[in-house]
Amino acid sequence: MRDVYIINAGGFGRNMASVARADPAYGKEWVIKGFLDGRQGLKQVPELPILGDPMTFRYEPSQIIVCALGDPGARRKYAQPLLAQGAYFMNLKPWLYAADRVEMGIGCLFEHHVSIGPDTRVCDFVVVLANTIIGYDVQVGSYTTIASFVFIGGGAQIGENVTIHPHATILPGIKVGDGAVIGAGSVVIRDVPPGITVFGNPAKPFSFR
Repeated sequence: MRDVYIINAGGFGRNMASVARADPAYGKEWVIKGFLDGRQGLKQVPELPILGDPMTFRYEPSQIIVCALGDPGARRKYAQPLLAQGAYFMNLKPWLYAADRVEMGIGCLFEHHVSIGPDTRVCDFVVVLANTIIGYDVQVGSYTTIASFVFIGGGAQIGENVTIHPHATILPGIKVGDGAVIGAGSVVIRDVPPGITVFGNPAKPFSFR
């Protein structure tokens, strides 16, 4: 029986603990030991204590890590020290529907009612929230976050470190560059360059002033 440690004792981390308990392997192959979080004043869960800081935690081969952080940059930051130690990051996907020939990297997290079409590749440390549909032949880059009720059409290419907010629609064949942000409710009908925030229907470049 291996011990699972979840990075982030905040709300999303606690939510991923609930997702983990729905996994068929829970209680058979592994149990949740607690959280890794260096912040002070967090809500305490009696049965899941905070057991260390992910930046200084010493990994052991009997352990499994879940990186439950919604922000792509934070996910990369806190995963790197543990990856450097050879840590094993699990994929959480108890309710995922994945069609034929879906490829998946490590450390990916999926909430309920996520559907992925055939021949799609999901790279490392991707987070996909509830009720999202990813079509066929899609590429999703590492450390990308896809929120709830998102639709990504067939053949779309999503770069690394991308954030897609709720209810966004990305039409088939669209390319979204690394580090781009897709605003809530946006309909993306044109390629999005790297590092650009788009918002609206149709989605257009947007900047905060």
